[in-house]
Amino acid sequence: MPHKPSAAPASGAALTWRTRESSRHLLMAMVYSLAIAGATGVLLLLPLRNEHLTLMALVAHLTSGALAFMFFIPFLFIHLKDGREPLVHIVMPWRLLHTARRHEPLYHRLLGYALMWCLLLVFLSGLAIAFPALAYLANHPMTLLPYGGHALLLLAHSGVSLLILPALLFHFPKRALS
Repeated sequence: MPHKPSAAPASGAALTWRTRESSRHLLMAMVYSLAIAGATGVLLLLPLRNEHLTLMALVAHLTSGALAFMFFIPFLFIHLKDGREPLVHIVMPWRLLHTARRHEPLYHRLLGYALMWCLLLVFLSGLAIAFPALAYLANHPMTLLPYGGHALLLLAHSGVSLLILPALLFHFPKRALS
């Protein structure tokens, strides 16, 4: 006999609980993926003499970065919907700076916006760095940047990546870290 779903409508409290649980699970998956991407990124910056180890680190870095991005997008939509954030504040967070001096919780929100933009910059710069290699593997070699542009992009990718860990630690609620 097939299982029939219950016909009881979902209450607002149950829906909020499911949304928070989904958000928490997406967050943890994204954090684990970012941790793997960060560890393999540090490994890639080291002068490795074994080309197989370098290739494995590169594949792990690209895969975990892509997974983190896939977890980031739904998490971002759920998280911003829970907070009922207006689009103007997401796109132009500097408009909140004058109010943040008088309203303490806005600092937390501004840090979240900075974290969101840092993550987007890391994901997009990583995609721009990987694009020529992926195009080469697809037998369509091309580059979008002038000579030396990828070195500057890699420097920006590494620099913004260093900002993510402290921003994550300060943005997480203190009870979540204990």
